[in-house]
Amino acid sequence: MPRRLLGVFLLLLVSVSFVRAQGDIVLFTVGSEPICKDEFEFHFSKSSEKRADVFVETYARFKQKVRYAKEIGLDTLTSYREWVKQSKSALKGSQQETYESRVQQAGREWMKVVHITYPLKQSAHKREAQRGMQYMDSLYAVLPKNVKPDVEEGTWVQTRYLLNEWKGQLAHLVKDEYSKPFYSPLGIHIIAWKDKRLGIEPDAARPVDDTLWKMQEIEDGWLAVALDEYWDKRLVATEQELKTHFKKHRSAYGGGIPHFSGAVIYCQDKKEAKAIKKYLKKYPQVFWKEAMERIPAKVSERCKAEVGLFALGSHPCVDKLVFKCGDFEPSADYPYVWVSGKKLKKGPEDYRDVREKVEKDWREGKKKAEMEAIIQKYRVEIDKEVLKTVNRAENK
Repeated sequence: MPRRLLGVFLLLLVSVSFVRAQGDIVLFTVGSEPICKDEFEFHFSKSSEKRADVFVETYARFKQKVRYAKEIGLDTLTSYREWVKQSKSALKGSQQETYESRVQQAGREWMKVVHITYPLKQSAHKREAQRGMQYMDSLYAVLPKNVKPDVEEGTWVQTRYLLNEWKGQLAHLVKDEYSKPFYSPLGIHIIAWKDKRLGIEPDAARPVDDTLWKMQEIEDGWLAVALDEYWDKRLVATEQELKTHFKKHRSAYGGGIPHFSGAVIYCQDKKEAKAIKKYLKKYPQVFWKEAMERIPAKVSERCKAEVGLFALGSHPCVDKLVFKCGDFEPSADYPYVWVSGKKLKKGPEDYRDVREKVEKDWREGKKKAEMEAIIQKYRVEIDKEVLKTVNRAENK
């Protein structure tokens, strides 16, 4: 029986189904894709958000977008591959010196740690915890004392990333000595360290270094932006869709509030104003903005124009000249100001009066629907117990 228990222990030591090291802990999954705690902590430490339980939701949405971008093949685009290639080259050069100096710093202790873990939730019943401890005690009783097992030793990890409970045990152990079973927020553990030093060669360190996550940040960021651009190009509304959206959400565009649709023109004198009025008569009002941007010098060389939709109370000149209220005095540079257009007593009457905003809102609504579908497709499962152990290291 003891030999069978020892065999089980050696198997669990290298089993990927258990937590192998602090940096390998899976914090959440996006569909079937695991996101480790190290990756999350790197991004969390760079964010302005101070609460891990809030940021994990934001980061999970980001990873869902990246997952979908890959599914539709955006990561196969030539532009993406070239960007990644150039970024890797630039990052390798800029990060190498920083990385080498960081891992050689005094006080940055690295260890190779092996362990066995009995997963146990903090909310576990006392009886379940007792069964777990009895099981771990039985394994500990047959462990070879101070004998290095012929199993994989794990990878190098900075001790600052380990659970505090692990650090406390390791501080009192000599090389190859196993700890007695002990509790942590993740369960019950038996651990031992096989080597340690203050700094290791960069190619020997486990990929907890920022370089790995910075490269992934570049790749994921490109895909997230590419997905937004993909949506912008694909989500193009028809005139009927814009009209329908406007009618359905008319109150969002100032429905019920008086507006002025037209232009506010700033001139030198009435003569210049007369020339501009004559010029604008050649164009429908929907083209006034473009017409004023390319107004010929023979018509006016210094005039200014504001073309669009103005709500009551939003523009002092419009209030004074259109709605006959408020105060407005022309400037010395432009002593003559006039308006041309139409007053809308109950707000915009047509989606074309606010076309740019209607198009933007329609597209954002479609993007939101796309994102909701992605959220449903790639379900996120967060390990609440692991989340409690997240560390916001400001010096990462």
